[in-house]
Amino acid sequence: MRNKNWLRLVGLIAVLAMVAAACGDGDADDTATTAAEAAAETTAAEATTETTAAAVDSECAGGDGVLTIGTLLPVTGDLAFLGPPEVAGARLALEDINAAGGVLGVDMVLHEGDSGDTNQDIANPEVDRLIALDADAIIGAASSAVSKLVIDKITTNNIIHFSPANTSPDFTTYDDNGMYFRTAPSDLLQGKVLADQVAGQGNETVAVLYRQESYGQGLADAFKENFEAAGGTVEPFTAYAVDTENFDAEVDAMVAAGTDAVVVIGFAESANILTTMNERGIGPLSDTNVWGVDGNIGGIGAELADPGIIAGMKGTEPSVDLSSITDFTDRLDAAYEGGVGGVFAYGAETYDAIVIVALAAITAGCDDPVEVAAQINGVTKDGVKCTDFAACADLLGGNEDIDYDGQGGPYEFVDAGEPAAASFRIATYDGGDTPNTDLDEYVFAS
Repeated sequence: MRNKNWLRLVGLIAVLAMVAAACGDGDADDTATTAAEAAAETTAAEATTETTAAAVDSECAGGDGVLTIGTLLPVTGDLAFLGPPEVAGARLALEDINAAGGVLGVDMVLHEGDSGDTNQDIANPEVDRLIALDADAIIGAASSAVSKLVIDKITTNNIIHFSPANTSPDFTTYDDNGMYFRTAPSDLLQGKVLADQVAGQGNETVAVLYRQESYGQGLADAFKENFEAAGGTVEPFTAYAVDTENFDAEVDAMVAAGTDAVVVIGFAESANILTTMNERGIGPLSDTNVWGVDGNIGGIGAELADPGIIAGMKGTEPSVDLSSITDFTDRLDAAYEGGVGGVFAYGAETYDAIVIVALAAITAGCDDPVEVAAQINGVTKDGVKCTDFAACADLLGGNEDIDYDGQGGPYEFVDAGEPAAASFRIATYDGGDTPNTDLDEYVFAS
């Protein structure tokens, strides 16, 4: 737990530093920031003179009186196609929370960061930077493998680690000091949904090619268990290293097996797999049914020289029916420079993760991460239903228990800090570089 008096001193020093900077020539800042980070920090600076006194006089049991959120989202790397909707979701949460009066009467602060992927040394230094910025919670990463690189550093520092997109089953029982949460469901659920969908097509034999890390392994195992339980056969069941570039041998094995369907569990490298499959005469354009997952289905078309080769490919991803929240998706598109490219996956889950933390802080009565973490599960269940921050905050102000459903809910967090159930989108490509939303189907699993 943080030392409150020390944090107050840090806040006073920060105010004095800004006054000194205002008197200087402005040439001393050599720190590289993104435009969004600069804007967020400018907003925080402008609010400081108004909020510092309130923060210092707060009756919080801990914390510094200002809820500070850091993001660790895939601006670069294998999952960069998920970056725009997730970054946009974080920005909208900041906008809506502060428009409704902030958290405990003080504007929330947001610092944006890049997670990169496991091939880059980005996540750890970004976490160090966010810790130095006094983040109470870090939202991300999207990749389960990247989150595993930093979860211990975050949670042992008594900072909330909250992912909108981690799906590895490993996190359910991870020793996280009670500080890890996710709005994305475990792949134990997605594996069952995927198995049901593939079997429902009439496929009896399936080849699975999966990325060998926590996400790929967990989802592949869950799919195999459920598909075989339904009477199907999974062979070959092949893992590949994350840095694999040539998939000739793996695809040749699939050709030899002659299965009814192929399931590809991967990230951007799935483009190489699908291109090789097409060259070998198997894939959506042949008699082989091909399925993807959330790691590739939303953005793989844009990675292909000819997205027409995957016309007919289907895939699963955790998502609510986006057609029912078009106001929200329109705002997501506008919140990211250049738009989100038709990919909205995990935008709602990112937005909701931040709103849940903010509501938990109101419930706790302070921004101390340990106290906030203790309230997170509770604000997602067993109370008066509400779907936006302002309405939920009003209910909390009236001493009501709340059940926040939000844009991607309902969540109904279990003790492990994750959803008890989730909605899944069944996406379909029909020749374009993104799935055709008119062909979307949705299923609910628990």
